[in-house]
Amino acid sequence: MDFEKLSKKERHDVLTEMADMYYNQGKTQMEIADAFGTTRFKIARFLQDARNEQIVEIKINYSDEQNKTLEQELLQQYPLKNTIVVNTQYSSYADSCSKVGQAGAAYLNKLLTENATLGITWGKTIQTVINRLPQAVHNPVSVVQIGGHISLANPSAESRELVRAAAFSHFGTPYYMNVPLYINDPQLRLRLLAEPDLYRTFCKARDMTVFITGIGGTSSLPLSNPAFRPYLSARDIEKAKNCMGSILGYVLDVQGRIADIDLNQKVITLPMEDLLGVSHRIAVVYGRHKVPMIKLAIRQGYINELITDTDTALLLLD
Repeated sequence: MDFEKLSKKERHDVLTEMADMYYNQGKTQMEIADAFGTTRFKIARFLQDARNEQIVEIKINYSDEQNKTLEQELLQQYPLKNTIVVNTQYSSYADSCSKVGQAGAAYLNKLLTENATLGITWGKTIQTVINRLPQAVHNPVSVVQIGGHISLANPSAESRELVRAAAFSHFGTPYYMNVPLYINDPQLRLRLLAEPDLYRTFCKARDMTVFITGIGGTSSLPLSNPAFRPYLSARDIEKAKNCMGSILGYVLDVQGRIADIDLNQKVITLPMEDLLGVSHRIAVVYGRHKVPMIKLAIRQGYINELITDTDTALLLLD
């Protein structure tokens, strides 16, 4: 057959027949080439032409666990390098937490290649991820606590325990910050930062390839948490109305910047400029009340990857 002399309709019909033989009948390119008296290489080109000219349209049915449409819309609207939106429309709150945690663990596990360094904060949301990390056969990683210790009602969600669990899952090495998240005495804070054990952890944290964190909204501000009242100054209380949320122990103002308050001078966590250099800055967060803070955290570049649920994604796009 002389394909160069075919009319437009004849060419369309031939490409349709070739595509049907290949995609529907399961014929090989060699078998189709024999049927049309041509070569396998030309058949490969014709099949590509059929796709380019939309004679063939390929639909990929992704797992219904993720909403690919919302993921793409978030990537278009926000400066994110990756996002995972878990379908939770018909799930209970507990099931939704479990699904987001499972998705987060699966993605995080892909990033934990040999000799990777993972930074971890604290909280129930991060716990749902870390507790679902699969047991690695032999994949040593370093796991770093990137903020001082705070006592939680659920001790298994505290940062030390999450660092231990993540390191154990990958036969890795944990690095702890054996100090409180906030220190009142500025001289004591400087001396602690110079202690060899803490200095070792800070040095390792600067090698992070990925960190994972939650985001605190207005309702969970350290400024309104009774546990942190001994660390607050009168100036902090006065400026609380201008604060929006928190991340990694830092309190943020309504523009998403680190707030000009005394408490932020007392925090023991990795400097924000070091965190901004980490390639994978992942937030696992969901909930209507956290949407304004999520937007600010993305815009400021504190995070560049987001794992969330359908409802939160829709609100972010509203």
